[in-house]
Amino acid sequence: MPNPKPVPLPSGNLATQHIDKSGPGTILADFEVLLDFVAAGVRSTGKHHLLAMDQLRELDARMTMSLRPRLAQPQQRSFPHINGLYLLLRATQIGIPEGQGKSNGRLTLDPIMCQQWRQLNPTEQYFNLLEAWLRKSSWEAIGLHSSGRFDYLAMEVRMLWESIPQAGRSFSKNEQVRGEFLHSVQQSTTLALLELFGLMTVERERPAKGQNWCVTNICHTPFGDELLSTVFHEIQRSHLAAEQCASDFGAWQPAFQSSFPQWSNNLKFAEPEFRAGTYYFKVSLGSPWRRIAISAESSLDELAACIIGAFDFEGDQLYAFQFVERDGQKLTVEHPRVGDAELHTDEIVVGYLPLQEGASMPFQYNIGADWRFNVQLEKIAPADPKLSLPVVVEAHGEAPLEYASDDEW
Repeated sequence: MPNPKPVPLPSGNLATQHIDKSGPGTILADFEVLLDFVAAGVRSTGKHHLLAMDQLRELDARMTMSLRPRLAQPQQRSFPHINGLYLLLRATQIGIPEGQGKSNGRLTLDPIMCQQWRQLNPTEQYFNLLEAWLRKSSWEAIGLHSSGRFDYLAMEVRMLWESIPQAGRSFSKNEQVRGEFLHSVQQSTTLALLELFGLMTVERERPAKGQNWCVTNICHTPFGDELLSTVFHEIQRSHLAAEQCASDFGAWQPAFQSSFPQWSNNLKFAEPEFRAGTYYFKVSLGSPWRRIAISAESSLDELAACIIGAFDFEGDQLYAFQFVERDGQKLTVEHPRVGDAELHTDEIVVGYLPLQEGASMPFQYNIGADWRFNVQLEKIAPADPKLSLPVVVEAHGEAPLEYASDDEW
């Protein structure tokens, strides 16, 4: 990605903007629509727990500005505004997935995070959603590739924002049909969020058959330009100060405090829950599999050693686990010898894994040979003092050779 040009400090006065459910944009009103829709729990589909296809038209009809795509079988990505709102629902951890797959996957609301949300005033809700989008969300939550950088979405927003002239930009029928501007799910979702937050105005017309969002014109808003200039300045400042992305909301509160004194409180994520007991994992390497029992207090390093030993591998190579966090982002935990790793396997214990029973995580061993194990959490049982852990309690199939023998060369 090319380095963007420096962002000037805003020169206007953001304090003239009042924030409530009627504006700027429709973000607060439409986010409430999504919360009401999910409140009783809704069926989700796939490993990313996206909204089921048969629910999307009903939810779209409840939006402030319904899209009504003319597609035979629209998916969540066919509704850019719903896609963006879902991204915020996961990034705030207000929406949490349960179960797996088409049969028992569900999306529900976390009662603690939901209560926190209700206690925020409209200004606080607006800026917490803004930080959830530009500081905390990842395309991984909706099944798309992410660079892993915390500010990557903000940079994509900036490029789209800068690509629109100050006088605005109109789109012909041919440009709409060819998709020359909104040529990816990321771009259409980004533009939808810019509109939802009132940072840009988007004109549309009724889609033709086979189309979803027919954008005819995009314009800047004075409020959007001033707010985004401040945001991008804050991102540049944090880079120069070598600051890390904190987990708490409110990082941009000092920059906006004088203009929005109503912003006092923020969402706060709950501390990770430790689940005690004995964890039973079914570890598969193709057809062969092993059932492993391990204590919640054991580290992922100990789990890795047990997996490697269960398949008669030597254990002299690097390895990594990968799992999905509550907000839908993937987290990789690597061998202690990997110096630049975000987290190491000797720093995480099994009891803090955000896996539900039935869920799986990949375990990669020997990057060159690329041995990939599937590690499924079958159940969490009460601790058994008679069981010496960790232990392989069941084995099926012969493990493959880790290294080719001399006869095969």
